[in-house]
Amino acid sequence: MGRILIHLSVILFCSSCVPRTLIVDHPKIVSLYFEKKIKSLERKKSLSTDQKRLLLKTKVEYGFGVLLEESDRILDDDYNLGVKKSQEAHIVFSDAKKVGNSILIISYPKLDSWLSGETDLQFKINDVSDLYWLAAAYGGAIKSSRGNPFDVVNLPVVKKLLITAIALDPKWGKGALYSAMMSYTSSRPDLFGDALIDSVSSFYAKALIASDSLDASLFVSYAELIDKKFQNRDAFEEKLDLVLNMDVEKDKDFRLSNIIAQERAKWLLSKTDEIFFE
Repeated sequence: MGRILIHLSVILFCSSCVPRTLIVDHPKIVSLYFEKKIKSLERKKSLSTDQKRLLLKTKVEYGFGVLLEESDRILDDDYNLGVKKSQEAHIVFSDAKKVGNSILIISYPKLDSWLSGETDLQFKINDVSDLYWLAAAYGGAIKSSRGNPFDVVNLPVVKKLLITAIALDPKWGKGALYSAMMSYTSSRPDLFGDALIDSVSSFYAKALIASDSLDASLFVSYAELIDKKFQNRDAFEEKLDLVLNMDVEKDKDFRLSNIIAQERAKWLLSKTDEIFFE
């Protein structure tokens, strides 16, 4: 197992060379890799800013890509275990929030006041990545809290971080900021019906342009956020079928996330009769 983890730690740094079978058939090994990487960083007495960034990113990826994914798939068969996985993810995201705040507060001592709307700050384009990953940590904490008001109250913080990042560099991450705004918008309690569809669709269209329609996760997200919610079965299946037929080798930046998106698309299609009432 030790040698496998060492090998995994090498190939996971290069998403273009991760074997598909490793991601699909050996989720426990992938989970162990993330746990080992996080523990290795947390054992250090002090972390440089770049090490903190790595820890933040790793925690967020572990929370979404492993723990919440497991929770989603387990809930129907074992509700208690599914909730337990979600609780584990919440701990990870809560820690990630602290790490993300500690990165930005070095340059912006009044960060907390800015987040609460008590003061203004002028961020720089180099801050976009930090703003995005902090927003992702907050978003993950909200999602994994399963509606806990102490976390849901931070929805405006997610918006503030993402809107600030988009204003600085809207093309950053090939549509990642717009994709995150899709998820944020779908969580807004004040949006529903056509207003919700129009708002999510607007960010979806921008994300497709920024990614040149090569990011499979966008189609999966829209299928879950809109088509599933509004019971558009044909559109739901059409998007997921498109994802399954995408060439994951076409853009190395999306290869790893596209493989994961394809696996989720397969799982969602297998549950179509449960998702749609007619």
